[in-house]
Amino acid sequence: MQPELTPLAPTAALPRPSIMGRVLGGLFFVLALVTFGFGLYNAAHAAGLAGTHGTLAVERCWVEQGSRNSSDTKVCGGTFRSDNGKIIDDQASIRAEVKPGSKVSVQQAGNGYVKVGFGETTRWIAMFFLGWLVVAFGMSFAVTGMFPRSGMQVAMITRAVSGTRVGMVRKWLVRGGLAGSGVCLLLTLSAWLLS
Repeated sequence: MQPELTPLAPTAALPRPSIMGRVLGGLFFVLALVTFGFGLYNAAHAAGLAGTHGTLAVERCWVEQGSRNSSDTKVCGGTFRSDNGKIIDDQASIRAEVKPGSKVSVQQAGNGYVKVGFGETTRWIAMFFLGWLVVAFGMSFAVTGMFPRSGMQVAMITRAVSGTRVGMVRKWLVRGGLAGSGVCLLLTLSAWLLS
C-alpha cells in the first residue's frame, strides 16, 4: 500500500488581471526612466560633456550616516575652482574616497560635483544598463495586469509571458542589461585598479 501523496504547500494561483498590476508595471517604467536619466546625466558630467570643469582642493572628509536601508557614504569637501577661474565654491563636496590635501578633477553638475574620468563615466553608464533590468522586471506586470502578492506569483507571472513577444523582448533586455552593466563595472574596476 502506497501512502497518499499530498502537496507540502498549497500551490499559488495566478492573480486576476487588474488595474493594480498595470500600475505596478507603470511604476517600474517610471523608476527605469529615473534610473536612465540619473545614470546618463552623471555619465555626461563625468565624461566632461556637460557642466563646468574644474578642480576640487580637498580639505576634509567625513562619513554621512546612511538610513536604515543604505550604507554610510564617504564625502570629501573643500574649494572648487573652475578652469576659467570664474567660479569659486568653498563649500564644494563630492561623494568619493580621496585624501585630504589632494586635488580632484571634477565637473560641476547642477548644485553638486561629479568626479571626472573613465572609471567614473563607466560606473554611471552601468546604472543606465541597470535601468534595463528594471524595465524587464516591470514588463510582465504591465502587460498581463497581474499584481503579485507573493514571490511565487512573481515567478508565475514572469513564466506566463515567457513564450510571447513580450517574453522575448524581456529576455533581451535582461541579457543586455546584465552584459552592459557587467562590462561597465569591469571597466570601472580596472580603471580603479590602474589608478
